[in-house]
Amino acid sequence: MRQFAVSPAPRGRRPFLRGLLLLVLCSLLPGAALLHGAEVRGPRVAVLVSRDIRPYIEASEGMSVVLAESAGAKTQVFSLEKFKGKSRDVLLESLAQERFDLAVAVGPEAVRFAVEEAALEKTPWLYSMVLNPPKVSGRADGGCGVPLDIPVKRQLETVIQGLPGVSRVGLLYDPRYNTELLLKAQAEAPSLNARIVPLKVSAKKDIPAILRQHWDAIDALWLIPDQTVISESIVQYIIKEALFKKIPVIGYNRFFYESGAAMSFVFSYEELGRQTGRMAANLLAGKSCEKEPPVFHAWLNLRVTDKLGVTVADRKTPPLEAGP
Repeated sequence: MRQFAVSPAPRGRRPFLRGLLLLVLCSLLPGAALLHGAEVRGPRVAVLVSRDIRPYIEASEGMSVVLAESAGAKTQVFSLEKFKGKSRDVLLESLAQERFDLAVAVGPEAVRFAVEEAALEKTPWLYSMVLNPPKVSGRADGGCGVPLDIPVKRQLETVIQGLPGVSRVGLLYDPRYNTELLLKAQAEAPSLNARIVPLKVSAKKDIPAILRQHWDAIDALWLIPDQTVISESIVQYIIKEALFKKIPVIGYNRFFYESGAAMSFVFSYEELGRQTGRMAANLLAGKSCEKEPPVFHAWLNLRVTDKLGVTVADRKTPPLEAGP
């Protein structure tokens, strides 16, 4: 059998070939750059959590998964309630020295921290899980992130879509806190062939009388986050009275659904975290970032709507779905 001998490369070409081989390895294997003395690391993201509560924890977990999958980023979670008093300096020093590429503020306390602390002044950041971001951050535009505020028009569209027999929507509110929301709702309602009936209260004791005066003037009662109408006992009283009058109630979280509301706007906190994670990955990639409405679900309480004889829409049209 004929054999072929491989001649060694000329001595002068060996350094060139070694360098070429190293270049190929570095381009194919991310870790191979370490062989040449160059450190390669993925983006690092600091997640600042206002408190150790389930919604924030679930949002942080969803965020971390998305950032790892889509940006190869490593996240480090800092719970602000664990860094109080003198220990706050430890947190500030860590944020200043660790060279984070991005920070995410979860909850209002974390947003205020990101705005006020010099340790983050050179680090881009965005927020998540915050009601009324402009008020919390002190920035007119509210900055970049995912708020907990569902746009008023989107809420009304969902109500009219999910409860097609409804046109006169009673809105229970305290003008000290929610006049702006009322005005937005009144401006949007005509385009949906609906009308907002304002039910103005300034104290809890006013609620029974206001409701008695307006039951016949409304097709549904819309309850919004409002400091005057926020206690569990008040909410349960209102829903009980509405059921007696055969008026469907629209609420804004799972508690309302479980208390007998016909429709409730509900968040999956992990979903909100994943939504924020996608925005964060875009920022790391150099893309622009603006406020993005939160992903939400509109649970229809079929036990209640059947009892009231209320017609409901197709429950497979997002965000509408039958509640658990």
